[in-house]
Amino acid sequence: MKIYFTGILFLLAALLPPFPSWGKTTGVENGFGKAGSIKIVIALPTEGSYSFFSRQFINGLLLSLGKQAGGRKINYIIKNLPISAGNKSIGKMFSSLAKKRVSAVIGPIFEGQLKYFAYNSAMFKIPVITPSPVVSGKDFSPYVFNYGMTLKQEIKTEIEYAKYADLSSVAVIYPDYGYGLKLLHYIVKFSKKYGINISDTTAYSEKTVDFFYNFNSIVKFKNTAAAHNISKKEAELGVTKYNMMHGITKLKPIIPFGGLFVIGGPSKLGLILTQLMYYNITGFPIFGLSPFDSESFIEKYGFYMRNAIFTDGFFKHDDNRAVKAFAAAYKKNYGEMPNILSAEGYDIGGIVIKAAERINLSYNKDIDAVSVKSPYIYVFPQKRKEQPQKRLFAGGAEGLIFYRALLRVRRFKGVCGESRLSVNTFKKNLYLFKYKNNQVYILETPF
Repeated sequence: MKIYFTGILFLLAALLPPFPSWGKTTGVENGFGKAGSIKIVIALPTEGSYSFFSRQFINGLLLSLGKQAGGRKINYIIKNLPISAGNKSIGKMFSSLAKKRVSAVIGPIFEGQLKYFAYNSAMFKIPVITPSPVVSGKDFSPYVFNYGMTLKQEIKTEIEYAKYADLSSVAVIYPDYGYGLKLLHYIVKFSKKYGINISDTTAYSEKTVDFFYNFNSIVKFKNTAAAHNISKKEAELGVTKYNMMHGITKLKPIIPFGGLFVIGGPSKLGLILTQLMYYNITGFPIFGLSPFDSESFIEKYGFYMRNAIFTDGFFKHDDNRAVKAFAAAYKKNYGEMPNILSAEGYDIGGIVIKAAERINLSYNKDIDAVSVKSPYIYVFPQKRKEQPQKRLFAGGAEGLIFYRALLRVRRFKGVCGESRLSVNTFKKNLYLFKYKNNQVYILETPF
């Protein structure tokens, strides 16, 4: 299913079911005339459990359509791309978009499909703008532009703070599934770079609810039979009945590290934080990532977040004028405050507008070996005598023109901060927060 949006913002979006069909847009099909339209496809899952994330992103993106760009209308076409879609499906999509002379593709949100986007963006010469939290080497393509808070960036920011705080060692609790191993890799990498020792690491599984054995591998308990919490209290804290638990909670264990990285989703983080205090493993900075930056999470677990350090790429309560205006407009249109996905969608929409304003209609400058009349490019293999030349569909000139226009957006100031384009990544700083005395303090901002 495809849904089309023009450069006019529909204020009824919040009142309609998710991703309604609002009709097809009209636009000039034969290039970028003064009144021509620029086709941008948003390829995200719009059905199923992941549609919630897509809706947050698209809501923010639509708010950026308040003005025309360089006299050209921007037409967004939303295409449902299931999270399970692989290289074959994504290749067919890009082939179809190339024939329809699409200028760029926005997506995916998640890392799994990015390598397929990268391959096909290079094949069909259609630039991709992604908010994916992970962009690794296998996902690289000259046509992939990244604008989003990455996990690597979060870890780097927190390790830099650990260095600033003069911490000599840290320990890590992480999941053995999802992004857990990748995050551990980043922690090891940046700790080594900044001269911070990793005292111990411990992994937990998806089924783990009792973290005693994880704690037992990173601290040294002083065993005694003097203390024992009643069963009701144990149940409240999420721990189970093991004899090893009894008699060790009142004496503070030996803690050989200066800070602790706690990695996981909100439900696991809540269990870990409460059990850390249950076992009196306290008195050091707890490094968490963006899941800590949630009003509902802080309201529920703030008591256990003493000296917690965490990051995020967007702060809806910032006093920055642009952030305040965006948050107010989002609240007015959608009845709720924006989150990081909403903010990244809004900023990517702004980057699209900036690029559209920088389009150079002089084809001989924006197109190297591609003829305006021919939608094909030619790639010659090294051994020309043994293998005939390959003919690759390039989708006309629009993709290449917009690609060059994106490269001209050297700097961008959005609601996620000030960024500069470096090797196809819009690099920017993150917010760094500290939770202390029941308040959140801003240590660093991206502005």
